[in-house]
Amino acid sequence: MHQMRLLSASLVLAFGLAACGGSDSNSTSGTPTPTTPVASASSGVLVDDLIAGATVFCDDNSNGVLDAGEKSAVTDSAGAYAFSSACSSQIASVAETGYDLTTLKAPKGQFIAPAGSGVVSPFTTLKVVSGLSDTEFQSVLSGLGLAGVDVTSFNPFSASTDSARATTAAAVAKVLADIAELSAEAGGSPAAAFRGAVAAIATQARTSTTPVFASETSLRAMVNAAVSAGLEAGNKDSSGNAVWSASQLAAAVDLSTQGLTVLAQKTREAASLSAAKDLLSSSAVLTLVGSVDLSDSSAVAAARTQLSNATELAKPQYVYLSDDSIEIVPLQGKEVTATMTQFESSAGLTLSGQTLASLEHVWLPLTATSLALPKGGADLVLGIEIENTATGGILQARLAGVTLSRNSEGTVKAMIDDAARLHLYLKTGTGIEIGTGTKAITDISAKILCSCDSGVGIDLQKIADGLRKNFPDNTSLIDKTLAETGTFRVRMVATGADMRRADGTRLGLSRIAVRTPGSSATAAEVGGVAIQGRVTF
Repeated sequence: MHQMRLLSASLVLAFGLAACGGSDSNSTSGTPTPTTPVASASSGVLVDDLIAGATVFCDDNSNGVLDAGEKSAVTDSAGAYAFSSACSSQIASVAETGYDLTTLKAPKGQFIAPAGSGVVSPFTTLKVVSGLSDTEFQSVLSGLGLAGVDVTSFNPFSASTDSARATTAAAVAKVLADIAELSAEAGGSPAAAFRGAVAAIATQARTSTTPVFASETSLRAMVNAAVSAGLEAGNKDSSGNAVWSASQLAAAVDLSTQGLTVLAQKTREAASLSAAKDLLSSSAVLTLVGSVDLSDSSAVAAARTQLSNATELAKPQYVYLSDDSIEIVPLQGKEVTATMTQFESSAGLTLSGQTLASLEHVWLPLTATSLALPKGGADLVLGIEIENTATGGILQARLAGVTLSRNSEGTVKAMIDDAARLHLYLKTGTGIEIGTGTKAITDISAKILCSCDSGVGIDLQKIADGLRKNFPDNTSLIDKTLAETGTFRVRMVATGADMRRADGTRLGLSRIAVRTPGSSATAAEVGGVAIQGRVTF
């Protein structure tokens, strides 16, 4: 009986200690060793440049997929996000959501960060993908010229980051982003290309005998390792078939290495991130590599020469408003050509005798510099918002699935893809709401974009027809709202391409959040470069 009581006491003691985390076998005092707290974070910032409108989630099972029940959030205009409660797992972004404030494109790769990180970036992704300990990973950072950096809090775009580290980080991020873009342009897997390039950079930086930016030879070796691994990993289409033959892949690697080495070096040497902005947003390498016949050795040699020209590669590449003009075309009467200055002024434009119902379309004539758009075109998302300043009535539309392409003269044309999606919302001055909500219109048989020889023409009649078709019980209400007179604020927003004024000056940024009828929730949104002004009918 006595032995049974001792056994019972021992079991109670053992389970009691286990419940408290166990005992320290090396302790002579009997005091348990404190357990290491699990790292957690409830908020942070998503960085390539800052990425707005992207989905970030707490990846509880570390599978890289936003599963049901996992906390998620959308980044704001400064790339910041906040979960509903602290996340104790690794944090990940959803690839191809949001837009980078410099490139104005959705990042093609997925960013991952260790649990507890306050920043999610290409460098936290390097840390996770490498699988290295904190101490081991410092050799990677030293090789990149970022010794001593804590990647879980490192934001190159923070005002407190010195210019040398900021441009170094930007150069590495540029290489990774372009590799993913190159794979996507070819029809391959950009996510696989990005991850493959990340792993290669971590290995190359750790094993390089000299810091990668210490010489062109070291930098080229890193870029080549990243390009080779990335494009090989991404060389599969959605069916698993190779998009490049072995010889074409070798040519793509050769050309991409040449161009990205030049751009990375120029970015690293820039005086500041602001000075490097044109380099970071440049599609020059993507355009040149995507346009060449990779099976033609002569064409590849000619492209290699172009890609070695640092002066040409460093030139700003963008789409711009021809003559800084906007054209408004009514169903009847003469079209009105206005300058951006007029449209953006406090007085705005006056269109006597017209209403929204009598306008056919608003047209933005566009031209592109020689290397601004890749051969396959740039995927664009467009938004328009028209608000009555007196009544508060508002019309919103968001169209995803637009491709901008450039001809040999530089003229830009917009086309709608088969998979285009349209979200609509209308609120009358009396507060009545109708709209598509989160379920987009996908059967866009009528062209929402006007049939123009160049530029982007948003067809207001087709938007109105879309409202009437989808809400037949509200036709008279729609017509009455579109026939209102007064002063209207007009915003047009686009993301997916670097669009500017004719002199190369950058346009401002804005976001349009298409509303959900009867709810405070957003049905869909678009953020990017913005043209905004006033029109009086």
